[in-house]
Amino acid sequence: MPSSYDVLIVGAGVAGPALAYALAIKTCDKRHTPLRIALLERSLSKPDRIVAELLQPGGVTALKQLGLESCLEELGSVYLSGYYVQRGEQGICASFPEGHNARAFEHGAFVMALRERARRAPNVDVIEATVTALIESEDTQRVVGVRASTAGGQPEPYFAHLVIVADGSSSKFRNAILGNMPYEPSQKGYLAGLILKDMTLPVPNYATMIVLKDAGPVVLFELPNNEYRMLVEMKESPPDLKEHILRDVIPQLPVTIRASVLNAVETSRVRRAPHFYLPPTKQGERNKAGAFLLGDSLNMRHPLTAGGMTVALNDVVILSDLLSHIESLSDWHEISAVLQKWHHLRKPLASTINTMSMSWAGIFAAQGEAFDIMQEGAFKFFGKGAKYSDEPMSLAAGITQSPSMLARNSLAIAAYSIWVLFTHPRPGNKYAPQFYEYPLLFVKALNVIWTLGLVMGPVMWAEM
Repeated sequence: MPSSYDVLIVGAGVAGPALAYALAIKTCDKRHTPLRIALLERSLSKPDRIVAELLQPGGVTALKQLGLESCLEELGSVYLSGYYVQRGEQGICASFPEGHNARAFEHGAFVMALRERARRAPNVDVIEATVTALIESEDTQRVVGVRASTAGGQPEPYFAHLVIVADGSSSKFRNAILGNMPYEPSQKGYLAGLILKDMTLPVPNYATMIVLKDAGPVVLFELPNNEYRMLVEMKESPPDLKEHILRDVIPQLPVTIRASVLNAVETSRVRRAPHFYLPPTKQGERNKAGAFLLGDSLNMRHPLTAGGMTVALNDVVILSDLLSHIESLSDWHEISAVLQKWHHLRKPLASTINTMSMSWAGIFAAQGEAFDIMQEGAFKFFGKGAKYSDEPMSLAAGITQSPSMLARNSLAIAAYSIWVLFTHPRPGNKYAPQFYEYPLLFVKALNVIWTLGLVMGPVMWAEM
């Protein structure tokens, strides 16, 4: 006999289990009949990834709102107070707003904790099965379920009033649900990952970002059990990844951590993972009735600023609250209205983090004179103290949800970079530029403005 539920959630990464738990808990006392929820995942073994191990303060707040903060405590997660950013001999500390901390943990352990909480929620079935197809009504073409096969078994039907697909960046059902999408996922580069041991970061309890010359930035942060994650940004995947790290990365790292990185490169496998950008698509009006997307299947951004889980968990907070007030999940007209409302409610945080991740990562990962000028200006801007770093750090942390504030701060940094260009000595010089140099500097300043527009403009347009 086919299995029948109120809600089917496809994918048990971060967003899927969190939503299953939230829907079960928020609706159990509000409905005449509690929701029956199935969470389907092709493998319930512990995932092993090199990303999604740093949760920004805004994501920690979302976990608290969902009642899932204990997952972090069970992991023994590491508290992070902000970022230490180093470029050449310069280094600055930028702290999160007072009372807010990020958390770092092993990705697989975090996902397993979320799955366990979902499993213990009322009327939630966690099923290990590979979803192979959507089931549509022959009369209405509405999605009414999925076909899924357990290990060694034949595909079986699972029916539900509502199907929520959270199957990640390589979603099999994105196009089937959204139809003609305005955007397709675009690959923006790769991250290489290593686990380091026996190391001391330049500033304890701060994530470290090192801006390299002629190579992408490096991010390091502490994990539980005295381990450290190292991520290396790459625009292209080099033919020999190990040689790239040995030749281009390690010589530019602080002396105190080179030995640990060298040991990890020589004794363990350097792993790489592609990353993508996908602006969100408004759901509810044109997508396939009966189903919608959540998490990376809907929206992706650059992982260097570690905002993905914060966006996903905030999405779950908003969505679970909206859905908890609907008595009949089979009423697609009502669900469609909820999805449209969700799109607008999620936009302030999602567009802020998406724009910041794509544009700021682009600035610090790119090479060229205009980028050098902006990097130099940004360092000196943040180095002026908390008054100048508080707003950008609150945006990066997912605490403040304001695309307009992000645009204002980005323009302020660009303007300050131009002021530094005209008034501060350039590297290798003892004196500030003279008046006869101003015409050339003016051309460079225009190039800075043009480059900032090229970096931020397309992302801000896509996120509108």
